[in-house]
Amino acid sequence: MQVMRSSLAVILCTMLVHAPGAGAAADADPPPGDHVVCVSKQINEFIFAIGAQDHLVARDLTSIYPPEIQKLTSVGYHRALSAEGIVSMRPSVLLNDGNLGPNEVVDRVRLVGVPIVTMDPGKSLDGAEDLMTKLGAYFAREREAAAVLAKWKAGMEATFAAAKNWDGQKKLKVMFMHFGQIGNTYLGLSNEGPAVQILQWAGGENAMSGNGRMTRLTPELIAAAAPDIIIATDVGFDRYGSPERFAEMPGINLTPAGRNLRIYRIDETEIMYFGPRTPASVAKIARWLHGE
Repeated sequence: MQVMRSSLAVILCTMLVHAPGAGAAADADPPPGDHVVCVSKQINEFIFAIGAQDHLVARDLTSIYPPEIQKLTSVGYHRALSAEGIVSMRPSVLLNDGNLGPNEVVDRVRLVGVPIVTMDPGKSLDGAEDLMTKLGAYFAREREAAAVLAKWKAGMEATFAAAKNWDGQKKLKVMFMHFGQIGNTYLGLSNEGPAVQILQWAGGENAMSGNGRMTRLTPELIAAAAPDIIIATDVGFDRYGSPERFAEMPGINLTPAGRNLRIYRIDETEIMYFGPRTPASVAKIARWLHGE
């Protein structure tokens, strides 16, 4: 631990001496430069979508799409970042969506004069589209962002049209199960956030009730919710590796989804925020609910 602190101190001192404008306001929204550390899976995906990925030098652990981003150095889980890891990349900016920490790490990064730029992650579809536009302007890729948006909006129009097919039909109850890596526990996605809206467009009903984004799941809560279908995000599903093994978890074995092995795997990045892949994600879930 002492060696790590000493190494960090050396890096911090070096950057304080050489960082242009060190001591100035760190959050002045500077131009991105060519050494961007981005700790937002949504922003990282959008950066690749507009062809600005050459600016990136590092990512957070959960930024895994598109697959080629995994070639970049990881500076850790976005809520458990390493100051030494970030500073060692000599970033021109730390780009994020506000969901990062711990605070002391952010303070250390700010201390050396690294600008910290926060962009709203777009909790609504309109907000996500605005984020794409802002990133296009930030990286001087306006035309590319406009082209991505045009295709994305066309896909959403088709999604809205298809969603009318489910009007008046009985809706299957779906439980989204997400594995929380910090708490090492399974969480059910509640009635807020993109996943539930995506599910509604696909013609399903959320098996979870209550407000907030996530609820810690217990066997009793899972059994009481009685989902017809379970959709598990990648990390949580992969701990078991198959619907058969997943269905053996306490509580799940008592649900219609568990008994009928209607358990599906989805990448977290497909449902935790809106993006250009949203139309395809809605179509995928609709196939699971309604068949081909």
